[in-house]
Amino acid sequence: MTSAVDGRDGPGGGAERYWRGVFAGVDTLERVFPTRPPSGPVGAPGPRTSYGLTVGADRTALLTAAARRWGIGLDALVGGAWSAVLALWSGRADVIYGHAAAGAGAVPMRVRIDGGRAVSGWLRAIADQRRDASAHRGVEPDDIRRWIVGDNGDELFDSTVDFGTDDDLSAGPDGVVLHVGAEAGAALRLALRAAPEALSPDEAETVLACLDRALARLAVEQEPLVGDLIAAASGLVPLAATLGTHPGKPSDALMSAGTRDALLAGLCRGGETEAEEFVSVQEMFASVVRRWPDAVAVEAPDGELTFAALDARARSLAARLRAHGAGAETTVAVVCGRTGDLMTAVLGIWAAGAAFLLIDPDEPAPRTAEKFALAGVRLVVADAPHTGIAERLGPPVLPVTGDTSGEPAPAEPVPYPRPLPGQLAYAVFTSGSTGNPKGVLIDHRGLAEHIRTQLAPVYRRVSPDGTGLRVGGAAPVTFDSFIDQFLPTIALGHRLVLFDETQRRDPGSFLFRTPGTELDVVDCAPSQLSLLVEFGLLHTPVKLVVFGGEKPGQELWRALRASGVSTLSVYGATECSIGSVEADVHRDERVCLGRPAGSGTVYVLSPDRRLLAPGLTGEIYLGGPGVGRGYAGDPAHTARAFLPDPFAGVPGARMYRTGDLGRIAPDGRLVFLGRVDDQLKISGYRIEPAEIEAALDAVSGVRRSAVLPVRTVGADRLVGFVECAADFDAESARKELATRLPSYMVPKRLVPMDALPLTRNGKVDRKRLAELGDGSPAVGE
Repeated sequence: MTSAVDGRDGPGGGAERYWRGVFAGVDTLERVFPTRPPSGPVGAPGPRTSYGLTVGADRTALLTAAARRWGIGLDALVGGAWSAVLALWSGRADVIYGHAAAGAGAVPMRVRIDGGRAVSGWLRAIADQRRDASAHRGVEPDDIRRWIVGDNGDELFDSTVDFGTDDDLSAGPDGVVLHVGAEAGAALRLALRAAPEALSPDEAETVLACLDRALARLAVEQEPLVGDLIAAASGLVPLAATLGTHPGKPSDALMSAGTRDALLAGLCRGGETEAEEFVSVQEMFASVVRRWPDAVAVEAPDGELTFAALDARARSLAARLRAHGAGAETTVAVVCGRTGDLMTAVLGIWAAGAAFLLIDPDEPAPRTAEKFALAGVRLVVADAPHTGIAERLGPPVLPVTGDTSGEPAPAEPVPYPRPLPGQLAYAVFTSGSTGNPKGVLIDHRGLAEHIRTQLAPVYRRVSPDGTGLRVGGAAPVTFDSFIDQFLPTIALGHRLVLFDETQRRDPGSFLFRTPGTELDVVDCAPSQLSLLVEFGLLHTPVKLVVFGGEKPGQELWRALRASGVSTLSVYGATECSIGSVEADVHRDERVCLGRPAGSGTVYVLSPDRRLLAPGLTGEIYLGGPGVGRGYAGDPAHTARAFLPDPFAGVPGARMYRTGDLGRIAPDGRLVFLGRVDDQLKISGYRIEPAEIEAALDAVSGVRRSAVLPVRTVGADRLVGFVECAADFDAESARKELATRLPSYMVPKRLVPMDALPLTRNGKVDRKRLAELGDGSPAVGE
């Protein structure tokens, strides 16, 4: 950095207090332009490349007039435009850059992106900060950096807006510098200089395009809000839509009404509107049976079932269920192995007008009993091998297949009952942060919309004529992905290839199949998909790959892009009828969540639930007809997670709070950035560490615990860190956990500790635990 001018200030003096005050509470000092490994010798950044942008004389005159009107200099105006670019590029609402001018070194500038603020006041604050910073420069720049970031060698900022110094080192040896030059009455000339390790040529052009759009918006006479400026700079909202200065509703006040409407219409909503006429999944199945009665519907370890045979079995079970009181708003549990009986049970329950809850026969009985109580299970359907387990659970048990020898055959099939759109379709449980599982309730309206606007279009990509595809059914039955694997059979007429418990964990079940039995569709979590791709999945006759449930790696994304296989990434929540956002790997170059799918809506909101401009990081909320009812038996948690949707324009509309952090990137795609809380995704399972920790804390000898994922070879594994006495028996503890939790929630390793490490604030230091996870003595694996 350049050296300071002006006088000195002793340690702890006014300059130090000033700079510490300016940067108090900064969330992150991570680089806005992180560097990639250099192409040359290690430690030798490549030479900077210059990329030019000329702002015509007419627009420059308009910018000069705007600056004069708002009582600022052109330097503050360009600094504000650059701050908008940094916010778009980084996703942060609190950005830092250096401001350099002739005769003075670069001073750090901290700019908060307050979307609801008028640009004039925001720019004046930038100008005021610049003057105040200049008045407190009586120290070396390295002293300022040391006060803020310490002695670790990190830079306080990695980009500089330079007015007349022509100093490329003001942003550090590998930083980005924007040189600004202007003469009275002439064009504004900008030069972006960056090493290739910081910005590729394409990225540099994107940065300049954002800057150009920001300046274009500032040149327009109508003053924008800061949110309008960010939206205009993104290029995702037409500049004309941002010209209004009237703020929207209180829930939308981070931008003007015009910007808000354009953002909602162009980026937040899927391409479909909700169907005017509701068609239930039962009606879809009846249509499939009429069209392909003799086609194979289910191929399972115990044999095959045609659509006609599946239909007959389901109708028989439905009659017995109705005789036992099953009907609308009745929840019937299913305890079956992975055979044709499983699909018979699901369809039979729907044919009776009831809702299903799929149960893993091997999960601990206390957990199943808790689910039954929350979901209000009235009846249980079980296959022969699991009847004994089902009978111990309490409610009456009906066999999947009953004795129908004495029943007269109906002259013609009775039509399936047509449920109301708001009638319960199914319940599915996820991990809960309170230590108890959460039962999600989904109605027929959301289910039907998911099939119509998401599943059906995806399957038409590879089967335009509706010819039956062979769909792998390998997900755990308690996972909502399994529902997505059998719905194409029930609703669209494709064949479900159902794997048993051993087969679904064996890559060979997917890869090494006899000719004519190969899978056409594979749907799984990225961690499993990575293994399948490594072993040759993309060289089989597979036609469609669908993955979701956890964030994929860039290496997997690249491998899928390089293949000719149609591949889709699906993001959503169990609470919203499975999927809400889709990304096509052949369309989207980088890992992302994608765009809203079907008739769903996606919002990125501030902590006070106001709509954020594109580029800014916030919490992801999902809306549309797929939003479920809430959590079974838990009105308090339902009220916290399922909220009124102020953006839908539909009375009674609700949105679901995912707890995921994300932003709309400059290319218009939604990007996942982490979690608001500690929730995890392991091999596609949604896991709340608090639930596991509650179970661990109840184990004898455990004082307290912490559970987190630790990266092992190719995948994350759950590790439990246990504060305990020296005689703690970790193996016995894992066995005890297995009686309380499903197998996927039992930590693979337990690490005994005298005391859990704490942060300075007295909280468990999870970062330190993650570092300890690889080398500490442990029991497991």
